[in-house]
Amino acid sequence: MGNVSAYNINAALARSPEGIAFGKAAQRVKAADFTDGGSTSGTLTMNQQIPAKSFVLGTFVNVIEAFDDDTSAALTVGKTSGGDEFSDGTSIDVSSAGAAGDSPEDPLEFLASAQSVYLQLTSATDFSLIAAGDGEMIVEVWYLTADRSDLTRGYPDRNRKG
Repeated sequence: MGNVSAYNINAALARSPEGIAFGKAAQRVKAADFTDGGSTSGTLTMNQQIPAKSFVLGTFVNVIEAFDDDTSAALTVGKTSGGDEFSDGTSIDVSSAGAAGDSPEDPLEFLASAQSVYLQLTSATDFSLIAAGDGEMIVEVWYLTADRSDLTRGYPDRNRKG
């Protein structure tokens, strides 16, 4: 048996007659990366997009450093600024360290064209409390794709802080 790795299995799936592979739009995010909306929320557009011809599977968030400068810190992940379609129409608590996830609002929704991923981090009082903190997380939106070029994408290291 040849070299068995996640990459090799994914590449074999993409090259198979079915021609589909797993992928993710992923980014390491710090509190200071968000643009303060002037009240309770900050927004950020992720650097990576979900490619065209994809089916969204869900969102995974690994909070490395808690956004605990405001204990009500909540993240939504969506297709539009302030949207929550990729976090099941709800928010994900990021006020403590650990892993969390959610299914999309419309499971296995087909995206015919490339889709940006928008994050909104919300506080119960004032977003500047969160922005001044040391919060850090990795946000991943997982999908199945028929776009074979997606195999060359780079991802943040989940096991390394900074």
